[in-house]
Amino acid sequence: MLKKLFIASAVILCASASYGQDTHQGHNHEGHDHGSQTQAHAPQSHLPAPDFVFTEAPDDHAIGGDFAPITMISYASVTCGHCGNWFSTIWPKVKAELVETHKIRFVLRELPTAPAPLSMTGFAMAECAPKADYMSVIEYQMENQSKIFDLAKAGKGAQAYADVGKLAGLNNNADITACLQDPSSIGHINLSQRRADAAGVKGVPAFFINGEAYQGDQSAEAFIQLVNAMIATGSSQLPKAPIQANSDKLKIKPAISPIQ
Repeated sequence: MLKKLFIASAVILCASASYGQDTHQGHNHEGHDHGSQTQAHAPQSHLPAPDFVFTEAPDDHAIGGDFAPITMISYASVTCGHCGNWFSTIWPKVKAELVETHKIRFVLRELPTAPAPLSMTGFAMAECAPKADYMSVIEYQMENQSKIFDLAKAGKGAQAYADVGKLAGLNNNADITACLQDPSSIGHINLSQRRADAAGVKGVPAFFINGEAYQGDQSAEAFIQLVNAMIATGSSQLPKAPIQANSDKLKIKPAISPIQ
């Protein structure tokens, strides 16, 4: 099924207006409400359990110091409104204060959500980008979700992903088509979904810190306080009592798009 969804994502390059309208149903970008959308993800219980479910894998997309004391694994989708909000407003501070200071190693794992052709196209292009540019391609899509959805709704799929393609080093439709048909991209997105299943992920964005599911405040301040406390005490495990941001105005309650 995943392969069919992936191949179908090429349709976005010549999407009609009616197709764009169909994929856009169920999205409330102003409120970032994606809970009612049909999900692209489906459990793959017939396959063997994957390795590296709770730890960084050699094939993972990761940034930060190789010897950072804390590893954060995040499952996210480029078409998930909650993910777009987190990566647009919170991620820049987390990256500046925790990743770029080598306090954490950040791993992003792909977990596509509806509309499937958009999320699969976006992740595939990121997969085709040079390794050093992967996160930039993801960040662009998170920050420009509304623009991409609006163009797709208007039947301008090729235009919607033109800038994404440029960031990924895909300079024309032939490059993009070849990228979307690359079996290695299918395989890696598939593997990420299997790891999500094994980890019990029910919605995105989802966070695992040193192999433990994180259920607390998702604000940058809360993550910074948590990481600094763990480093100061030399602890590799999450505290029993979740750390909250000092200011109520800064608290971000976990907001996820369910995986059905």
